Amino acid sequence: MPGITGLPLLIAGPCALETEEITFWIAAELRSLSEDFNIPVIFKGSYAKANRTRENSFHGVGIEKGLELLYHVKCEFNLPVTSDVHEVQEVERAAEILDVIQIPALLCKNTDILHAAGDTEKTINIKKGHFVTADDMYYSIEKVASRGNEDVYVTERGNQFGYADTIVDFRSIAILKSFGYPVIFDATHSVRNISRRSDDPEGGRPEAIELLTRCAAAVGADGLFVETHVKPAEALCDSVVCYPLKNLRDLVKSFLEIRKLLNKFDNEMTESL
Repeated sequence: MPGITGLPLLIAGPCALETEEITFWIAAELRSLSEDFNIPVIFKGSYAKANRTRENSFHGVGIEKGLELLYHVKCEFNLPVTSDVHEVQEVERAAEILDVIQIPALLCKNTDILHAAGDTEKTINIKKGHFVTADDMYYSIEKVASRGNEDVYVTERGNQFGYADTIVDFRSIAILKSFGYPVIFDATHSVRNISRRSDDPEGGRPEAIELLTRCAAAVGADGLFVETHVKPAEALCDSVVCYPLKNLRDLVKSFLEIRKLLNKFDNEMTESL
């Protein structure tokens, strides 16, 4: 498995792992995107959804089946893989397969799990909670770095506004970048209405995904995080904001083109000084 190097990058996949067929279908398209755009692509799929609101919601295929699916993605599609961990005792097992360990937004301040993840020496992606400020994320990064692991990403996914809405303050990306670590923008969770069921048509504003993606690129996000599905309406988790796989290529292209323009502008400004 090649190392995960280079920016910008894409982290994408289903919210929750489902069948092998769906997993491989998405992985094949992500492999193609990686080759066509010449960027690192990390396949994301959660084996467990421990923080869902309702008891009868889909909670995932489980750690063993999920890691088996992710292992096959690594081997058959030559993609690095990531999933989120929810308990300290599962971190070591997950690290046997995962290339990137994702810390869920709701656990972004949990010292024990951040330490355990840092101890694996894997790349750690900390998702910023919708209840914390960008400045506070410095201390979450510090907890991983204190274990001798500086290989950290931070993912911006918006903040809770009022009781249920999610909004993105794009100043947060600049603040997070000032810490010296890659900053990823989560284009799909940033449009969720967190009080609604994920299959409720009122549960998000998916029509804003393209707009927010372009904004994130314009302010310098180093990568894009997108939960995607072959048939979003049938996704078992976060279906209302799952981005259609058939449209992902155009979304990524727009992100990369804006980043390219930003880099050109920054270089010209530097040369003029």
